[in-house]
Amino acid sequence: GFFPLEIPSIPKIPMASADGEADEIMAPPPERKESSRSRRFRPTRCYLRVQLTFAGQEEMPSATILEASIQEALQSHFGSCGASKCQWSLLSPPAESGLFLLKTTTPEHLQQLRAALTLLTRIQRRRCRMDVLAVAPSLAALACKR
Repeated sequence: GFFPLEIPSIPKIPMASADGEADEIMAPPPERKESSRSRRFRPTRCYLRVQLTFAGQEEMPSATILEASIQEALQSHFGSCGASKCQWSLLSPPAESGLFLLKTTTPEHLQQLRAALTLLTRIQRRRCRMDVLAVAPSLAALACKR
């Protein structure tokens, strides 16, 4: 026959505190229902507003040349595998003022893309500088001036 298995209750273990008194181990706090306040918002995309500045009065590059230059900067700093993991897209070609928009598909790619933009110093052998002016989780948030 089978004997019923009895599991003895686990006694509370006294522990010494800093002042020498014995404290009992506390039970874990009761589980709370997750409210909308306690949830963390994690965007699925990040949008960047970028300023392209050339050393002289240079004509802005086409969207194709700009995309190729950014991809080349990613490859030179993170290798072929690192660059292929970073998913991004050019949303608008550079305007006359040098402003353009980029989108990353995950927030993790944001750091790689920002680093590549910062370290990009030449486009078609012309000296340039890229400054990330703003980053936002949506286009609406990017359009708001703060």
